[in-house]
Amino acid sequence: MDRKSLIGTIVVIILFIGIIIWSNSIDDDLKKNGVLISAKILGVNLGGKTSGGFHCLIIYKNQVIERPSSSSLTYGKFDFVGKTFPAMYSPNTNTLEVLIAPVDFEKFGMPFPDSLNWVMSYIFKK
Repeated sequence: MDRKSLIGTIVVIILFIGIIIWSNSIDDDLKKNGVLISAKILGVNLGGKTSGGFHCLIIYKNQVIERPSSSSLTYGKFDFVGKTFPAMYSPNTNTLEVLIAPVDFEKFGMPFPDSLNWVMSYIFKK
């Protein structure tokens, strides 16, 4: 391996490690500083960082904010457009995570509400 290839490989490895650390720090911030709010799903994101997630509208401290949110759902995402769900929002990182599936609530140590039992058919759809 020549010197340029070695330097390129090292740079890629450093960037990869940096992305992992950054991603984990955002998850930690949501868990430590997240505020439980309501999020209205405006659309489904089909590309970018939150590909397969949602574009949402929230109101935080009397400010209307539109943010992307990742999603643990695999099927039926377009059926959720226009609906409102609980979400965790961190004002520190301006990060939003909509809580729809039981696994989303477990991530934050919260029980899955009975009012969302209707989403289970989307989770177990094959």
